[in-house]
This record gives sequence, C-alpha cells and structure tokens, in this order.
Amino acid sequence: KIDNFDDQKEHKANEHVKDYGGDPIKLPESTHSLFFTASPGSLPFVFALGIAALSIGCLALAFINALDGGTALNPFNVPENISSSTRGAQYISIFVVLLMEEEIPTGLAQMRLITYGALRSVCPKASYNKFLACNIFRVLMGYLFLVNVLLVLVQAEDVLTIFYDVLALQFVQQLDDIGFR
Repeated sequence: KIDNFDDQKEHKANEHVKDYGGDPIKLPESTHSLFFTASPGSLPFVFALGIAALSIGCLALAFINALDGGTALNPFNVPENISSSTRGAQYISIFVVLLMEEEIPTGLAQMRLITYGALRSVCPKASYNKFLACNIFRVLMGYLFLVNVLLVLVQAEDVLTIFYDVLALQFVQQLDDIGFR
C-alpha cells in the first residue's frame, strides 16, 4: 500500500504539468530568459547576470547624473524659457517612449499568461519562482528606464538632446536583447 500511495502522490503533484493543453508559449529572446532556464553558475546564467548588472549600472548612473546640478528651488534642474519646438518634442517624445518601452508589458504579460504548467511543459527544469522574479526584475527595469526618460525630457534644452538621450537610454534598456543575439 505504501508504494501505491507514493505513485498516486507523484501523479497528483505533476497532474497540472501533464494536462497542460493551452497554446504553446514562446519565451522572449532575452538574457532575462536565461535567469530561469540556465542553472546558477553556468556560463549563460553568469552572462545574463553580467548584462543585467551592466544595464542596471548604466541606468543608475544616468539617474544619478540627471539629479546632479539641482538647487533647493529647482531640484530636477528644469531649464527655464525653452523654445516651443523643444516643448513640442518633449510631448511627442512621451508618446514615442511609451510605444518603445517593452519591458513592462512583456514582464506583466508573461506573469499573467504563462502558468506553472505551461512553463514546465516548455522548460521542465525551469523554476517558476525564478521565472516570476525574473519578470518582476524586468518590470522594475522598465520603470527605471521610464524615470530616466522623464528626467531627460524635463531637463532638455533642445530637440536633439531629447532624441540623443532617449536613444541612448533605449539602447541601454535593450542590452538584454542585444546580448542574447
């Protein structure tokens, strides 16, 4: 009877994995995916960790740099009397940035759509807790990007500065996708 009990317990524990019949899932081609598919200490995991540290470091340095130079009356160093073309570029850039930003929707969609069973059907050795942590990290990276862009936009004194700075921040945010390829 004890052997029979163990077999039933194992069957029930893996029931949701074997019965997954939903749409096939596709993990994004990003180093974020390596955090939960590669084993800790392996070369892909260490590479993903390096790319994540580089991205966080660059975004943190950009954030610190953006906060430098403020005063008590103007802590974010917002310039006065900017041209109307710069003001227009600031407003247009808000929409462009929201269209470009993909980390937040990707992370939220993965957490919503990929269940434990679906992940196990695609990557049997992947940890669902690591998967969730990876996607929370992805969302936080997206918000750090948006905060940096907000500071770039409010501090801009001309149109080209807006485009160059937003493009540079977008490159830093895309390092995980670039590194994967």
